[in-house]
Amino acid sequence: MLSRSIQGVPGARINTAGVGEMEKQRLVTEPFLSAQRPIEYLTENGFSIVRLTDIDKSIPAVGASHHFLVRDPYGYELHITVEITNDAAEQVAASCRGRISNDSSYWICFAERHLATYLWENDDYPPDALNIDQSKIEDLDLARRWDRQA
Repeated sequence: MLSRSIQGVPGARINTAGVGEMEKQRLVTEPFLSAQRPIEYLTENGFSIVRLTDIDKSIPAVGASHHFLVRDPYGYELHITVEITNDAAEQVAASCRGRISNDSSYWICFAERHLATYLWENDDYPPDALNIDQSKIEDLDLARRWDRQA
């Protein structure tokens, strides 16, 4: 007899006795497929942000330019690029005394947080690429605590 967790109810089980073979296959493969879905960052006002590096592994997750798929609360999607300027990167480097390299995962997190803040504050997409030219105190605090290997 097959059983699986009901989505959203941890530990709950369903009995599949009497369920057709095709339905049993769907029940078995559904959790596997959902494990491959990219993580979505959801803003308080309903925007969803997905790192394009999670969808297309050929897109680099390092450097000063980061790409995101953003969906508004009505389902409209746009590809948004976030550019981190040298000034912002230098502020972070000075704060963490060079612990964060250009290829650190810190930068995609930095870009994603700034994009989420923009979407929340403006309740709309950026008109073009979002250029981050200044670090916030939260960025500097996180940089000081960021693991060098991350």
